[in-house]
Amino acid sequence: TYKDGYNAAKIADSLPHIDFYMPLGLTSDVPIGTYDRHQFLASLQGVTKPLVVTAVDGEGLADQYQMACEVVGGEEAFQNEPLFVIYIEPSSPLEHTKDAAEKVLFAAEKNIPAIITPCPSAGGTAPATMAGVLVQSLSEALSGIVIAQLKNPGAPVIMGGVVTIIDMLTTIYSYGAPELTLLSAGLTEISKWLGLPMFSTAGCSDAKMVDQQAAIESAISIAVAALSGASLIHDVGYIESGLVGSYDMLVMSNEIIGMVKRIMGGIPVDEETLAVDVIAKVGPGGHFLGERHTLRHFREFWLPELIDRSKCDDWEAAGAKTLGDRVHEKVINLIETYEPEPIPEDVENRLKEIIAQADARHK
Repeated sequence: TYKDGYNAAKIADSLPHIDFYMPLGLTSDVPIGTYDRHQFLASLQGVTKPLVVTAVDGEGLADQYQMACEVVGGEEAFQNEPLFVIYIEPSSPLEHTKDAAEKVLFAAEKNIPAIITPCPSAGGTAPATMAGVLVQSLSEALSGIVIAQLKNPGAPVIMGGVVTIIDMLTTIYSYGAPELTLLSAGLTEISKWLGLPMFSTAGCSDAKMVDQQAAIESAISIAVAALSGASLIHDVGYIESGLVGSYDMLVMSNEIIGMVKRIMGGIPVDEETLAVDVIAKVGPGGHFLGERHTLRHFREFWLPELIDRSKCDDWEAAGAKTLGDRVHEKVINLIETYEPEPIPEDVENRLKEIIAQADARHK
């Protein structure tokens, strides 16, 4: 529902390791032909972070562009600092629908950054070999990029790919398969060779609820996507093979992303961090708790919010809550108490006018 979309946006807005927001689900309690405009408004009301949006067709993208220009203060302001990137999918194998092509052309004309994201399934809509599905994905992405460049040379584009396997036992499009993670890393390598930014996939699962399976699949995919060097990493918060957007999965994955960002920060090495003089000062059998060097640096340690490191007795005394319990409590707290930065009333009214006009056209 619209409220669900708003809640997802404001949860994402509150999470420190979520750097941009892409709607966690499709808004269903609004007119189907214009759901994208309503969804965009729900996102704008809930989050102040950069956005990745979807559009029904070229007209839907045009309306969202008009709405974005109202928010940022005009077309020139949007050109200087785009409020959103448009997500566009070819249809595997080897097709661009009329609606998809319209979105590519409009985005190129207006210099809206466009992500061209094939979504083939190895063994279903693409070859069953990993190299073969990469060849097809690359051709689908590059064909969209070529269309954009023919329309407007230099148009901003991002190469994408939600590339995985069809599970031959269940026929699902697997969001937790190791092949998704492997193929995403492979496409990222290709994108770096081409000099293009890459929109990769992680933080998602085939699990039906946020359980141990969801944690395993989210953690592995987030870590590998970050290590691959992808520019944008999306689908954080999806379970049931992308059919369900989960608040709890989003919050749990935020914690995982924080851990992975700490790992990606590496180990700074200089005279201060090598700490040879401190080691010599403390000497054999001593400890470092009272050293000024410790005081200067201990705040660099990654501090978990939801992962528990307490002793067992203390954990039991606090209610013996699982990670799932703590995640869900945070979700409820954010929905009930977090207040995102509001859109100015006059701007919001103009956005609603644009949506009302779109709804009227589609009656």
